[in-house]
Amino acid sequence: MRDAPTARIVPPMKGEVMEHRTLSLDMQSLSKAINRYLGETMPESARIATGGNAHIIVFLARNRGREIYQHTIEEKFVITRSTASRVLALMEKKGLISREPVAHDARCKRIVLTDKADAIVNDLKANGDYMERRLVEGFSAEEQSTMWEYIQRMRENLERAQNEFEAAHPLSRLRRQFPPDDGVPRHLTTDDTKEENK
Repeated sequence: MRDAPTARIVPPMKGEVMEHRTLSLDMQSLSKAINRYLGETMPESARIATGGNAHIIVFLARNRGREIYQHTIEEKFVITRSTASRVLALMEKKGLISREPVAHDARCKRIVLTDKADAIVNDLKANGDYMERRLVEGFSAEEQSTMWEYIQRMRENLERAQNEFEAAHPLSRLRRQFPPDDGVPRHLTTDDTKEENK
């Protein structure tokens, strides 16, 4: 790996106060801006899929080679059986998924995307690809490569810090593995439960 370029720090002019920047806050702000853009430019076809539906649709699309069942969704999104059942029933009602029996176990039904959901996936991907191109507009290939290296190094730094913290605080690992579930997961929006009650 090539040596990372060294940033040149320009000292402030006389009487000028150097602005204090916090990298983690800037990254959070950028992430929020990306989510806001994707939300506002969401293709019309995808608006039938509420927040939780969209997460599940994308998960199913990325795992087409696997057999996905309700318990898979429960484990992936850390939700209760009753919550998963309600959300999946609503998606089935909307025509986004179907449940198909499997030969090896009559009790199990695998979850598959419908053509309607596949069209949503394609539209979301096209919008996401456009956002990605605009995000790095004006960056050279070398700058983009360097940026990815920096991001990977920051991930590794945080992973080491997390491991060190968990080694010193064993209970924190258990809390992360088994977060409290009140029946409505944080990543599934309230729109999911509102629509169910209509």
